[in-house]
Amino acid sequence: MAAIAAVIGGLAAVERKGALQLMLSRPIVLAPLLGWALGDPRGGLVLGVPLELTFLGGVNLGGSLPDNETLLAAALTSAVVPAGIAAGTGVDAPLAALALALLYPLAVVGRRLDRATERHNARLSETALARAAAGDDRAARTNLRGLLLPFAVTASICFACAALSPLLGLLRSECPPRLASGLTGAWHAVWALAAASAIRAIRDPRAPVFAAIGFGATLAAAAVLRALP
Repeated sequence: MAAIAAVIGGLAAVERKGALQLMLSRPIVLAPLLGWALGDPRGGLVLGVPLELTFLGGVNLGGSLPDNETLLAAALTSAVVPAGIAAGTGVDAPLAALALALLYPLAVVGRRLDRATERHNARLSETALARAAAGDDRAARTNLRGLLLPFAVTASICFACAALSPLLGLLRSECPPRLASGLTGAWHAVWALAAASAIRAIRDPRAPVFAAIGFGATLAAAAVLRALP
């Protein structure tokens, strides 16, 4: 299972910027796909939707790099889906909130990975040009080495998350009711924030107002649903 998570996560990291770029690395696609491979596509979808909304406005423009949504989605799914299976709870709100709190820094780590990858690829490009100028007909293959860094790092992180997922499942199983209830509320807040972030990404002067309304409406709806028998 850890090997499957590593391969899919690594390939998604390559697809994100290095090859194809068919949007297969977006959380809304990657999380359900990885969840399916690990045995719970519905759980992957539960994770992928709020992550997609949260990172909807993040784009690469020049030297501006957004947080790495692919690394976070792959790592989170690799950890949560097997943990839910091990705990017997599936991907429920307390487990998702707990894992997101632990793993969200990976989005920032992924941004640093993007920057390191770009510097690495720039050096490889210079090397390839120099070899081509010297008449080396295999110089173009040098650029392909630039795909190895994002693949290796993302695959390693996904492997570790999947391998350690039983510990996450144990933490979920040991959560007392009050803590589980608090984590459920936190997951509802994540959805509210995701809705607000998606609205905020709209290029409109009124977007912040709409985002605040969306945040409040989502929280209110979650509170009403929780109060229903």
